[in-house]
Order: sequence, then structure tokens, then C-alpha cells
Amino acid sequence: MQNIELASPPEMTPSARAGEIAAILAAAIVRTLAADEPKQREVGLGFLPDQRVHTTPYQEEKL
Repeated sequence: MQNIELASPPEMTPSARAGEIAAILAAAIVRTLAADEPKQREVGLGFLPDQRVHTTPYQEEKL
């Protein structure tokens, strides 16, 4: 797979920037589609399939 060389943005035209973004996104899509299937992990988080995990919401301190 080729590495994409990034040019300095101030030296690029808007269409060149758009082309660079398209090339980066296309490379990411190709890597995603060409990747092997994820392997099952031997170690799980220990939750049952029907369990849910909730976090405490962040609350700002009032001064």
C-alpha cells in the first residue's frame, strides 16, 4: 500500500485540498474493506449479553 505524501496546505489550491481529502478517505475505505475479519477475543469484559453499563454523567460544579 502506498503512503500518501501531504503537501503544505497554504501551497495548495482548494481543488488540490479536496483531492487530497478524497485520496485519504479512499485509502481508509480500502484499508477497512481489505482488512481481515476481526478475531474473537479470548478475554471478554465479563458482562452478560443482556446487561447494560451506564456511567455517571458529568456535572459541573457551581461556584
